[in-house]
Amino acid sequence: MYDEYVKSFINFKYEGKMTKRLLFFFIFLLSSLNTVCLANQPDKKPLRILCLGDSITQSANVQFSYRYHLWKKMVDLDMNFDFIGSMKNCYPGKDTSYEHSYKGRAFDRDHEGHWGWFADQVLGITKEIPASTGSGNLSDWLKGYTPDIVLLHLGHNDAGLGEAPEEIAKELKKIISLLQNDNPNVSVLLAKVIPNDNPEWNKRLNNLNSVIQGVAEDMKNNNSKVLVIDFSIGFDARQDTFDGIHPNKVGAEKMAQKWLKGILKAIQN
Repeated sequence: MYDEYVKSFINFKYEGKMTKRLLFFFIFLLSSLNTVCLANQPDKKPLRILCLGDSITQSANVQFSYRYHLWKKMVDLDMNFDFIGSMKNCYPGKDTSYEHSYKGRAFDRDHEGHWGWFADQVLGITKEIPASTGSGNLSDWLKGYTPDIVLLHLGHNDAGLGEAPEEIAKELKKIISLLQNDNPNVSVLLAKVIPNDNPEWNKRLNNLNSVIQGVAEDMKNNNSKVLVIDFSIGFDARQDTFDGIHPNKVGAEKMAQKWLKGILKAIQN
């Protein structure tokens, strides 16, 4: 379909009234259409997306996670995708809030969000893991699936409770390295984490966010994109969370919109 548009555009003899600005906008629109069309080609396998993180990724069973809002946006675009992960539930157990369908499709509940976890727990270094949020580590999980795109929002608990940003950066690099070893072509969307309503906690989160760009620069390569998604701006912890930490519906919608932009950028050639 995209090729047909391009051919008709090339053969179109426009009048002098068409401005250069309109011309450039039309080219940009076609480019964006091409990105979505490439994702939707029926002969391609689903885009495997791993939502990896802590409670902000998992969410409580009384609140929608960004995952639900992102899923709806991707359904609206008719994208061919599959959420993957070893988890299905919100905290603390089976939730009923996501059981309805949207446009005839049931919500894809698979994820890898673990309530209260630190980056070292995802790596399997720390054994003190709440049983109610699952068990295992990334090396084990990757035996069951291989992501094409990873939405990595992690370090919020680590930084908030005083771990040095340099140490968290090392752990995030190890996580990304495991993902790249599993799939050399994986795209990692690495988050600058959302703010917190506690001023001291938030100060430590800002320190963490200051090293995230460096992590991305160190870990990207010719095959694997590592793109920074900045949730530290445009997000108000007082208005966009239900407890000063976890996103409410408005906050989840804001996160979903930024993740979607990152995904569309990642799948561009």
